Amino acid sequence: MSGLIDSYKKVYENKKAHIWLLVISFLWTVVSEYIDIKLGRPYTLRQNPVDIIFNILIGAYSLQFLHNAMNNINNGILPSFRELTPKVFWGVIKLNVVWGIYAIICLLFAVVIFMTTHFTPLPIIIGLALLFMAVFVYYIFIAYSENFDSKGLMNVALLFRFVKPAFKPLYIKLILFVLFTVGAAAIYILFYTVAGLIGIDKIGYIAEDFYFLDIIMYSIAGYFVIVTWYFAFPYSLINSYNRDIKPVLRKDDTNNGENA
Repeated sequence: MSGLIDSYKKVYENKKAHIWLLVISFLWTVVSEYIDIKLGRPYTLRQNPVDIIFNILIGAYSLQFLHNAMNNINNGILPSFRELTPKVFWGVIKLNVVWGIYAIICLLFAVVIFMTTHFTPLPIIIGLALLFMAVFVYYIFIAYSENFDSKGLMNVALLFRFVKPAFKPLYIKLILFVLFTVGAAAIYILFYTVAGLIGIDKIGYIAEDFYFLDIIMYSIAGYFVIVTWYFAFPYSLINSYNRDIKPVLRKDDTNNGENA
């Protein structure tokens, strides 16, 4: 629990940055919902091309934050957006594309397996294995953020090498943050329920059954996701990265050098 609390403390050391994060979350929600409404689908939250742009922006900001924290730049607090460089944005795009392709290949493999065998448990097992391994990709992004160097980080075999040394600290942190997120979600749903009971959820009509309160609540939810899963959670993994993952990466670099 201390790791969760310490992570949020670090993230909130620069309180001024959170004003911008709230503004970004609000703008993200408004623009995304506007596009979805124009397309006639107001309930597909953050599933259009504009969302990709905002994800890249927040992803780059997250990497810059982790870089500063790992190298003790400005006490490792949330940085200014002016610190972001093209290299950081390129790193976010490249890592997401490459590791996204790996995920798609695994999912296609599961589909092919099902179509050829019609044995339902097998693709389910593959899907669960993919979810299990996907969490270790956080270490790939943390490794990149250290020096903004992607050399060797596109090797899918790395994830399997991370499992043994980092499984326990990673999943302990993951369970803590998931439980905290579930608790926050429960409060979020409770507020929505109370708003419905007293009628304030129907103020400020926008489209169909979509109102101004939905914009506010979606913005708050987006802000919580940004703070938790882009900043606090990866920050909580830095100690584990230094202790458990760095030796694996050094060993991998040494082996590659010997084989060159």
